[in-house]
Amino acid sequence: MELIEYGPEVIIEITPYDYELITRSSDAWRQRLKLKMEPLIIKPLGFNKYGLQARGVAGFIKIGNIPIEISPKFLNREIAGTNWRSSMWRFLAYGYGIETISESSGAIFNEDEGIADILADIFLTSMKNTNVLGYPLGYKTSHIDSSFVSGKLDPQRYSKILPVTGKIGIITTKLTQDIPVNRMLKWACNELLKIVESPIRRKMLHHWKNELPHVSSIPPRIEQINFSKLQYPHIVQALEIAMLLFDDKKIGYKNGERSLPGFLWDSDNLFERATRRLISEASRNLGINSTKRSHPLSEIIEGDSRLPSMITIPDIDVWSNNKSLFIADSKYKNLGKNPLNSDFYQILAVGRVCKVDTVALLYPSSSIGLTTQIYKPCGNSLPKTVFVTTIGLGSFSSQLQINLLRTKVTKWLSEAINFSEQQNLVL
Repeated sequence: MELIEYGPEVIIEITPYDYELITRSSDAWRQRLKLKMEPLIIKPLGFNKYGLQARGVAGFIKIGNIPIEISPKFLNREIAGTNWRSSMWRFLAYGYGIETISESSGAIFNEDEGIADILADIFLTSMKNTNVLGYPLGYKTSHIDSSFVSGKLDPQRYSKILPVTGKIGIITTKLTQDIPVNRMLKWACNELLKIVESPIRRKMLHHWKNELPHVSSIPPRIEQINFSKLQYPHIVQALEIAMLLFDDKKIGYKNGERSLPGFLWDSDNLFERATRRLISEASRNLGINSTKRSHPLSEIIEGDSRLPSMITIPDIDVWSNNKSLFIADSKYKNLGKNPLNSDFYQILAVGRVCKVDTVALLYPSSSIGLTTQIYKPCGNSLPKTVFVTTIGLGSFSSQLQINLLRTKVTKWLSEAINFSEQQNLVL
């Protein structure tokens, strides 16, 4: 089933039980993504028919036996044609900082296949070479009873030395495949098994999973993964997919954990990630920095003291020598003739406290490349210039277009930073 984010409702015929499943799953995803509204809106229409809509999210999930694929409102079949999945996947990979997959050829995207099957195909292709090049190995600490000392004595078991049994408790290490990297891969395999539609791929995933019978499928903590891309380059893509699926995926890991089959992303958050990466790459090309930094927004005056009371953290802060040069805020919404007053007020306030001449509001569009309007705020305070810029998500249709977009963003950022300097010289 295909839905378009913020698109018209799709009429489906399901049982009341499926209706309850969709309602509960929507609430679970809302909590997981920390959304203000329900991502799935379902309305009873009578005679087991329901209207289903998606809001603020895109991705692929499986609820009961119902696979649901949600395309972004700026990248879908109606706008991007048959290449919409290719563009959507590259946009997702780019926003999440994935390097190897974003280089993938558009030829791997079959119009008849869903995104989940495409992920499974990339995952399995990446894992093929493990038959020749092997899996990562590591040492695991074990507490065992042994007839000879190998390793060191286990102080927790000194009390069992007597009476003599011929064995002693020791702590030793052994080489094993049951390490965080392999556990993450096996967990990702289980997740893909829940959502793929192709019986052939499901069988292939089961086969691969059985190659690691002694590896736990409980995912490790991210900080436990110590992985050398140079030593095991053949599994990089599979691990990137695993990390993508894992990204804040579970509500809990204890007994009664609530697993959410599939993957949804918060579109607003993803657009912010992508724009932040674009500006960060452009900043490096210009020899300056771009990071998220907090700035004091206001102070409370108590006698002779000034105490910070609130802070602001702009989406994008371009700086050099610890001085902000340019501030931008991402807005995942349609840009009308002019930006909303509230958006304009927000970026003006941030620009003022950061003491910059130039700020920008960044909006998505379904086109290719960049378009920019320049606004001059009235009054004499900072900032002096507001760029209202749209980023064409159609640029993610191929790696060539992504590279062209990077070049355009670098040129635009350079001009935006220098624009106010030129204005100051004129004044």
